[in-house]
Amino acid sequence: MKWRFPVFGPFVLLALCLFALPIYAQTAEVTTRTAVPPRYDITKEVKLSGTVSEVVKSPTREMNMVSGSHLIVQTKTGAVDASLGRFAMRGKGGVSVTAGQQVEVTGVMKMMKGKQVFVTRLVQAEGHTYTIRNEHGFVSEHGTIGGAAVTSSGSKGGQL
Repeated sequence: MKWRFPVFGPFVLLALCLFALPIYAQTAEVTTRTAVPPRYDITKEVKLSGTVSEVVKSPTREMNMVSGSHLIVQTKTGAVDASLGRFAMRGKGGVSVTAGQQVEVTGVMKMMKGKQVFVTRLVQAEGHTYTIRNEHGFVSEHGTIGGAAVTSSGSKGGQL
């Protein structure tokens, strides 16, 4: 007897081999982590006012801080670690705050690396408002190099 489709035989054999493999049920409990980063909940957003006691542009490993720049703000209730992110103090238009300055930071308190960190969305200092993140907690991209959009509360230009 002569085969009409000689190439068809190996494919049939391969298909049968795939179905012959044993299938085992998953017996161990599996824990998975979500791919979505922790949410920035704008309903839990608060404003803190205080004096900047320290500016950390790039923390060292010994500091045990979240990566990126930080402002340590001394409030009435104690010191708060305000995380600004990696690009907020870089480039033209970056946040320019020094120790001893009065600031108002807006954001949400989160637990990161076992420490309470204030994830900052807005920084207000000396008449300027620096937008670090948008309402969803993502780093703001308003066309500035430093990742922080600067808004001045004063008027610009002349009279018409």
